[in-house]
Amino acid sequence: MNSRIFSRSNLLQILVVFEWLIVICLAGGLLLFLLYQAWGRAEPALPAAQASLAPTHTPAGSRTQTTLPTTVAFSPTPSTTFTPPPLTPSPSPTIPPTPTPEGARGKIVYTCTPEKYNQLCIINPDGSGEKRLTTRQANDYYPSLSPDGRSVVFVSNQNGTFEIYILNLVGGMERRITDGLGNVTAPELSADGSWIVFASKMLDDSSIWVIRADGSLPRDLTGDQWNEIDPTWSPDGKQIAFAGVRGGYVELFVMDANGNNIRQVTHDVSGIGGRSSWSPDGKKLVFYAGPRGDRDIYVVDVATGEATRLTQGGNNAGPCFSPDGNWIVFSSSRDGDHELYLMRSDGSEVAQLTDNAYDDWQPRWGL
Repeated sequence: MNSRIFSRSNLLQILVVFEWLIVICLAGGLLLFLLYQAWGRAEPALPAAQASLAPTHTPAGSRTQTTLPTTVAFSPTPSTTFTPPPLTPSPSPTIPPTPTPEGARGKIVYTCTPEKYNQLCIINPDGSGEKRLTTRQANDYYPSLSPDGRSVVFVSNQNGTFEIYILNLVGGMERRITDGLGNVTAPELSADGSWIVFASKMLDDSSIWVIRADGSLPRDLTGDQWNEIDPTWSPDGKQIAFAGVRGGYVELFVMDANGNNIRQVTHDVSGIGGRSSWSPDGKKLVFYAGPRGDRDIYVVDVATGEATRLTQGGNNAGPCFSPDGNWIVFSSSRDGDHELYLMRSDGSEVAQLTDNAYDDWQPRWGL
């Protein structure tokens, strides 16, 4: 009898202990769960903090500065108030098919691409006399007429590397000017025909050079740290305009013919393309700027830096003043491929000059 009572008593004690163990386990699990929740709320949001370091995307040509988190000790330069043209290409304006440049003189030389290679072509400002100047299996481009209108200076890779050449329009004789001065572009003869200004890329960046028309005395005017391109002589030969990146964005600059007194001309014009041209009085520069695929022609006062847009849509480039300053020739892809167009220097009376099934571009107007 006593043995059965002892056994039952022991069994009851074991059950009580087992129940307490279950209660302790449940309480411990609840405590761990609460600690885990509290720890999770205290952890920093690492993905969000890392995501804030990514730069804010801006469209091509925009001057908006990269957005940085407030924890970074950096003060970006304030962005300008200039609002670039929209990225959506503007509708192409309606253009009359035949130009009527009354009183326009001289000839227009340009790059044409009738087949695989870039060639040189020439045309009168009234649309007559269109013909090819070169026909070879090499790329000829960046043509410019000499001050007397008798020859064309250009670059060609006919011997493997791009070098400067001069082509006589009367006899057809051609001679090479440079040899081993880097990848050269945009040559142009000075007003007296004695010097050629051009851009050359030796290593990483391009710089502005001059060389005598006979190929002697080459000289680097600006050094190769700024990536400067597309130089052009002022009408009196005393200054050179060019495009370069000296403050983070492409701007137009003017310097003395010896490379001194460099000063910035354009301000707050986004997406400058490079190629420019002086007005005959030396007071203005015509150039192109805007988002890639939707660029417009501008004119800027060299003294004040005040810029005026002359075109409204059409994707335009490579403008050049006529010798009398009354007209501007430029290329535009408003009809599908690049053709040459003329307009008054105030942007009025736009007319199409070439109409080919291939690209016509880089026009330069001379006598």
